[in-house]
Amino acid sequence: MIKLLVEALTGNGMDIGVLRLVNYLSFRVIMGMVTSLLFALTFGFRFIVFLYRKKLRDVSGDISAINAFGKRGIPTAGGLLVMLSVAFSVLLWGDLTNRFTIVLVGGFLYLGLVGFIDDFQKVRFKSSLSGLSQLGKTLLLLLFIIPFALFLVSALNPVPEPLRTVIFIPFLKNPVLNLSTGFYIAFVVFAVFSIVNAVNITDGMDGLLGGTAILTIGVYMIFAYIIGNAVYANYLLFPFVAGTGEIAVFGAILIGALFGFLWFNTYPAEVFLGDTGSLAVGGAIAMMAFLTKQELLF
Repeated sequence: MIKLLVEALTGNGMDIGVLRLVNYLSFRVIMGMVTSLLFALTFGFRFIVFLYRKKLRDVSGDISAINAFGKRGIPTAGGLLVMLSVAFSVLLWGDLTNRFTIVLVGGFLYLGLVGFIDDFQKVRFKSSLSGLSQLGKTLLLLLFIIPFALFLVSALNPVPEPLRTVIFIPFLKNPVLNLSTGFYIAFVVFAVFSIVNAVNITDGMDGLLGGTAILTIGVYMIFAYIIGNAVYANYLLFPFVAGTGEIAVFGAILIGALFGFLWFNTYPAEVFLGDTGSLAVGGAIAMMAFLTKQELLF
C-alpha cells in the first residue's frame, strides 16, 4: 500500500523526500520483516490470552516419544497470529499489484483457513481425531493446489513461457528437465501436497517448525532476490524472472512473523501454530519453491 502511495505521489510530481526509500526493494524487505516481527511481539501475549478465553487449547494425541500429553491445554491455532502479522505487513510493504504477491498471500490465507477449521473441530470435540477427515482435508488442499498448478503453466504466470515447465538446479545455467505441461502439473500437485504435509507433521514440539521454517524460507527469500535482479541472476547462473523480488518481500515478512511467534513458542511453549500455522507455512514454502523455479531444492 505504501509503495502504491509513493508511486501515485511521484506520478503527480510531488517531492516525497525520505519516502523515496520505499522504491528500494531491500528497504521494503527489511521494513516488512521488522513490521511483522513487532506486530507478533506486540500482540502475541494478548492473542494467547484470547485463545485461552476461547478455550482453543491443544488436544494432542498419545505420542509418548514427544510427551504429547504434556502439551495438553496449551493454546493452539497460534498460526492466526502469524497470519495476521503477515497480512498487516504485506498490506504496508508489499506490491499489491504484483501477481506473485497476490498468489502467495491468497494461498497462504486459504491454507491457514483450512488449518483453522481443522484445529477448531479438534478443540470443539476435544479429540485430536475429530478434526477434518483425511479425505476432507485432502480435497480442501487440492482445491488450492490444482488451481496453483494451472496458474504456473498459464499465461497468468509472470514467469516467461519457456521457463514454466522446466526444472532447474541452483547454480547450473541450463535446466536439467523439460517436462510436458501434463507431467509438470502432476509434478506440482504431488510436490506441493507432499511439502505441505511434511511441514504439517513437523509441528508439535516447542520451536521446531518455526525454527526450521525460518531457515528454509530464508534460502528461498535470497534466491528470489537474486532471480529478480538481472545482474545477479546472470552472474550466479539463475534464470532471470522480473518481479520475483516481491517473493523476497513476502518471505522476509513471514520470517519476521515466525521470529515473533517463536518468542512465545520456544520452550516452554505458551502457544502452538496448530494446523492453522503449519498448513499456511507449508503452503508458503511450496509456493516460493515453484515461483522461484527452485522446485528440487526443498
